[in-house]
Amino acid sequence: MGKVKKCLNAGCTEFILLDDGKTLIQPLDECDLKSVPKDYKKQLEVIARETTETIYVSKRAFKVKEGDEVPLA
Repeated sequence: MGKVKKCLNAGCTEFILLDDGKTLIQPLDECDLKSVPKDYKKQLEVIARETTETIYVSKRAFKVKEGDEVPLA
């Protein structure tokens, strides 16, 4: 299990950085480009630097917020 360190909504995709260095990338149910933060690029750079392993998910599997536990096998 990993704890969510950071979540980033990219409009149609969500990046979930876990405290163990894994990043989950999953599509959102609906695209909402208005929800993309103004400092998106800066947040994405932080996630990219801290990521040691990337897990791509083909459909939305997790609805989490910072601090939540994510069960991974």
